[in-house]
Amino acid sequence: MVNNLVDLAEEYCKHFHKSQKRKGGNQEPYISHPFAVRDIMVKYGCGNPENQAIALLHDTIEDTVLGEHKSEIEKRFGMAVYHGVYVLSRNTPGKHAQKLDPLFRMYGVEYIDEHGLLTPKAYKLRLLFSKESIKRIKIADMIHNTTALPDLSDDGIRRKIKDAETFYIPIGKAIAPVMVKELEQNIENYKNSKHYERLIG
Repeated sequence: MVNNLVDLAEEYCKHFHKSQKRKGGNQEPYISHPFAVRDIMVKYGCGNPENQAIALLHDTIEDTVLGEHKSEIEKRFGMAVYHGVYVLSRNTPGKHAQKLDPLFRMYGVEYIDEHGLLTPKAYKLRLLFSKESIKRIKIADMIHNTTALPDLSDDGIRRKIKDAETFYIPIGKAIAPVMVKELEQNIENYKNSKHYERLIG
């Protein structure tokens, strides 16, 4: 029986990510990722119920049919959880995106891409101005994603490493210095691997 926020988030995570697989050859069930992100938050003392729920649901708007029914998250989990999941999703440029895009361009930032998603730069700007708890969830997301770098395309690997080294690690050193050491270690471990030697060779 679902009787609290975390239990409900686990149920939603399992339901909406069911049958989805992780990238790469092992075809691991996708739900292993949001559960791992939640567990990282708990491990580093950031696992209050709200943060756990956001971590468990952080990919549902971007990668499941809940993206077409975002209000369901607000109705079931409240505004704080909905806001966290919304901020962490690239396919939520907002209803004023077309009006905001020229303003962002005026300052040298393209706001939305040709698919209607936030551009990587706009997404990072959003994260910079988000709550520290949201930034920590994204760092936890990066920690787990960088444990399986060989499963990504070559371009995907290069992008993850660059994002980690130029953006997420500096943020982590400011707001989560203990947590971010795990991200740094993941990058170092990969750079010492045979797979990385082949990538740069």
